Amino acid sequence: MKIEDNNLKNKLKENPFSTPEGYLEGLTDRIMKQIPEETHIPEAQQVSLLDRLRPFLYMAAMFAGLGLFFKTIARFDSSHTDGRDTTSLLVRSSIPADSKMIAIEASYDEDEEFLHYLENQYTDALIQESLDGEDQIK
Repeated sequence: MKIEDNNLKNKLKENPFSTPEGYLEGLTDRIMKQIPEETHIPEAQQVSLLDRLRPFLYMAAMFAGLGLFFKTIARFDSSHTDGRDTTSLLVRSSIPADSKMIAIEASYDEDEEFLHYLENQYTDALIQESLDGEDQIK
């Protein structure tokens, strides 16, 4: 076993890679002989103005098409409004200012009432849940 161990250590000390005799002599000449004398460099092609502008023209055509599409849809929707004028997004109100305040206050009172109702329902549910929990413990 020790003999094999010594052989392994000797093998690890040696370099397992080697080059053939005379390989590096004349290596540069052999490589240069394999490279062709003339390398063909393709000439640069002229890029026309149309080729440069083509992506921008496509993008402009796309936006123009989308604009026409949405304009047609808007026109189609406005023709089905039963004679109502929908060109303006503003809503005009004929309610006097005093009536508006009354309506807002009434809305506020209704909201407050609804919040109290929800609070009472939630409180009742919590009380019932805690009572059910105490009944289960006993």
